[in-house]
Amino acid sequence: MDWEDAHLWEFTLGRERIGSSRAARLTLQDLLRPRTTRLDYTYDMGDCWEHQLTLTKPRPADPALAYPRYIAGENPAPPEDCGGIPGFHAQLEALADPNHPDHDDAKDWFGDYDPNRLDEQPIKDRLARIANRRRTTPATTKPR
Repeated sequence: MDWEDAHLWEFTLGRERIGSSRAARLTLQDLLRPRTTRLDYTYDMGDCWEHQLTLTKPRPADPALAYPRYIAGENPAPPEDCGGIPGFHAQLEALADPNHPDHDDAKDWFGDYDPNRLDEQPIKDRLARIANRRRTTPATTKPR
């Protein structure tokens, strides 16, 4: 997601709610369970973007690879502050129909956004920056 982190968010693990202040002190390792871990993530409590992350079969990292790393994706994330799922779909309808009364506003708001084209390079670049920081930062994780 190319969002600005300008809204409240939280993770939910089972019945446990983890807000940003606590999440900053946790690593993914702290949250992983032996087989499958399901994390729910809500971003922007007004627009209410709900995500479900399911982590399966955790295994030791391959020392020859940099982490995190991009595996695959499809479709770009919606623009931030577009009204959640209903607002996003309403904007897409307006964008697709030149006769829609909100077409020009949607075009201004979405700019060159194409809901069918995922540009993977920015994702790879951001993850590479994180991986590089991890390589140069002393380990702060718990011993295994």
